Amino acid sequence: MSEDPAARAQAVGTFYDLMGTFLEAVYGDNLHYGFWPDEHDETPMPQAQERLNDELARRLAVHAGHRVLDIGCGTGGPARRIAQVTGATVTGVTVSGAQVTRATELAAKEGTHERTRFARADATALPFPDAYFDAALALEVLVHVPDKAAALAAAHRVVRPGGRLVLAELTLTRPMSAEHARIWSAMPMSTPPAAAEYLDQVRAAGFALEETLDATPYIRRSFQITRDAVERERERLAGTYGPRVLRQVSNAVLDLQAVAEGCLGYLVLTARRPG
Repeated sequence: MSEDPAARAQAVGTFYDLMGTFLEAVYGDNLHYGFWPDEHDETPMPQAQERLNDELARRLAVHAGHRVLDIGCGTGGPARRIAQVTGATVTGVTVSGAQVTRATELAAKEGTHERTRFARADATALPFPDAYFDAALALEVLVHVPDKAAALAAAHRVVRPGGRLVLAELTLTRPMSAEHARIWSAMPMSTPPAAAEYLDQVRAAGFALEETLDATPYIRRSFQITRDAVERERERLAGTYGPRVLRQVSNAVLDLQAVAEGCLGYLVLTARRPG
């Protein structure tokens, strides 16, 4: 039996509502991986995360007066950065009410609140008019969405003809073992498709591909940095979650990094809605 999309969206939202403090301690204001184009680059994680934001902003090709949708915006780090460097107005959506609140707080603190707003919404049922946005971003969010075709179709509907979709997602590079699949399914995640399948799904949604990048080597350092951050924050966060819950979540995140390192790659894709 296929999973109920509403139930999955609720599970993802609940996870991020409950674990926001932990994830922010591990990843900071950007709940995504970093980008290191040179294996000898020693740039710290926060700057490498902003580097990925800047790479995605460049691909969006927007400027002041444009409207951008950040699908699965987390606590709003990429949305705030895109607004800062492009001048565009960015709307972020997430299934986590706690993330909407936190993203709004951080935008006010950083002075980007006039060009960013955040709302609770499902990636497969976007509450916006047709052709409303000049571009859309999906950054490490479709891994939480079992029906990726529905999410891509929703993005296609709300992006204007000629507008861009920029996608940065984990991909499957080799089949997961039974143990890997068990670890992965214990979290609110869906098994990523291979990169070629993602390209097919984006085309099937009605987009025309413009540029693809196998960014696997550029984000790989994130796995070890994540593991180090989890170990570093365990003791400090024990009082927030309690030792048992923190141990369970910490171990789950560590296991996920091992699965990602062994089975997953990373695709950055730029596409355009024809017209």
